[in-house]
Amino acid sequence: MSGFGRAGGSRLKDPSQYIDARHKALAPFRHWNLLFLGVCPDCQGQGYSSLLLRPMLRRIEEEALPCFLETMDASNVPRYQHFGFQVIEKSLVPGTELTTWAMLRDGTTADSRTS
Repeated sequence: MSGFGRAGGSRLKDPSQYIDARHKALAPFRHWNLLFLGVCPDCQGQGYSSLLLRPMLRRIEEEALPCFLETMDASNVPRYQHFGFQVIEKSLVPGTELTTWAMLRDGTTADSRTS
C-alpha cells in the first residue's frame, strides 16, 4: 500500500465498501468467494490461470456450492465465463470510473471444463 499514500488508501475505502455491499446483496446465501487470482504478465496465456483455478473449482463442486467473484477488468469476464461463471451484475462504482462485474458459478453440477 505504500504507493497509495494516506489519501489513496481513503479513496479505496468507498469502492471496497460498495463492492462488499453488492456482494452481500447478490449472494446472500452460502457460497465460496474467489477473491484474487493473478498471473504475472510475462506468464499469461500459458495456462497458469487454469492450473490455479481448476483444483479449487473441483473442491467447490464436491461441496455443491456456488462460487462468487468480482472483477474490474473487462478482459477477465470471458476468461471466467469459460469456467462456467455468469455475469449477474455489471455496475459502475459510485463516485468513480470503475466498472465491476459480479459473477456467479453454479455449484450444483460438475462442469467438464474443470476436469
